[in-house]
Amino acid sequence: MVVNKVTDLGLSDICLRDAGKGFLISLRASNRYSPNYLEGLERTLALVTLYAEERGWPNVPYLTTSHIEEYLAYFQERPIYFGERYKTNSRTPSQGYIEVQYRRLKRCFGWLVERDHIKRNPLALIPHSHVDEKVVATVAQDDMMRLLELVDPRRARNRSEVFRFTRDRAVLYVLWDTPSRRNEIAGLTVNDVDLDAGAILVMGKGRKQRWMPVGSTVQELLWGYLQVREPRAHREPALWVLEGGRGMQPNWLYLMLKRLGQRAGVPNLHTHRFRHTYAINALEAGMNERELTVNMGTKRIPDTYFRTLGEKAVAKKHREISPADRLERVQVNQQRDRGPGKGRGRL
Repeated sequence: MVVNKVTDLGLSDICLRDAGKGFLISLRASNRYSPNYLEGLERTLALVTLYAEERGWPNVPYLTTSHIEEYLAYFQERPIYFGERYKTNSRTPSQGYIEVQYRRLKRCFGWLVERDHIKRNPLALIPHSHVDEKVVATVAQDDMMRLLELVDPRRARNRSEVFRFTRDRAVLYVLWDTPSRRNEIAGLTVNDVDLDAGAILVMGKGRKQRWMPVGSTVQELLWGYLQVREPRAHREPALWVLEGGRGMQPNWLYLMLKRLGQRAGVPNLHTHRFRHTYAINALEAGMNERELTVNMGTKRIPDTYFRTLGEKAVAKKHREISPADRLERVQVNQQRDRGPGKGRGRL
C-alpha cells in the first residue's frame, strides 16, 4: 500500500500514475459509468502518464498549466498509430479526438482538486479545444440500397452466406430504422427483442435503458434472422452470433460496416451516420424534439441537426428560384422567339 507524503503545500505528494489509478477506482466505485467510458479514460491517463514519466515531471501538487499545455501540444502532433500500421496510416488525431482528451484530463484534475491532492485545476486556464462545425454525414437512400444489395440472401452462394446475409441485412435495417449507438446494437441479447411490441430494449449512455420502436419491416427481418439463428445458438444469450453459434466480438459491428462501406462505395461508414440520418429524417417528417430525445436517449438535439435540416430546405427552395436557371430559361425562350438563324450576322 502506497502512503502519500505531505508536501510543503499541505497537499498529498502523489505521483500522476497513482492519481490516475485513484480517479478510475473512484469512478468504478460509483457504478455510474459504462466499461467503454472507463476504458477510454484509462487510455487517456496512460498516455499522459507515459509522457510525464519520460520527461521527469514532478508529482501532482507541483504540476502547472505549462506542463499540461506542453502535453496537449505534443498530442496534437502525435501519430495515432505506431509500428507497422504507421507505415500505411500516419495521420494525427482529429479535432474531435483532441477535444475528448482535453475533457477527460480536465475531469481527472477536477477530481484531484475535490480530493485535496492539488489546489487548482491546471486546465482551468487552458481554453476549451476548438472543434470545427462540419456538415453532418448521413447515409443517403441510394447508399443504403447498395449496402442492402450486398447482403441479399437471394444472392447467397451457400448456406453459410445465407446465414450471414440474413443477419447482416437485419442489422442494417435496425440501424436504418432506429437512432441507435454502436454499443447499443452490438450488445443486444435475444431477450432484448420484443417482436410482439415491435421494440428493442437497449442500454444507453449513463447506464440508462430505453425501448426503441421498430417498424413492421424490421420486425419481419428480425423474426427471419431468429429462425436461422435458433438451431445454431439456442443457449447463447447474445442476439448477433457467428455461424457456429458463438456471440460476436465487441468490435464486430464496426468492422462489418467498414467492410460493407468499402464494397458499396460508402466511405467512412459507421453507426453514428445512421443515427444522424434517422434524427434528421425524423425531424423532417414532423417528430417533435421531445419525442426524438426520448427515442435517441439524449438530453438535447444537437444544433447541427437543425442546420442540416435547414440546409436541405434551403437547397429545395434554391432549386425552385435558382437565378442561374431562370436566366438560362430566359435565354432559351429568346432563342425560340427569334427562330432558327435569326439575329445572326451575315458574311
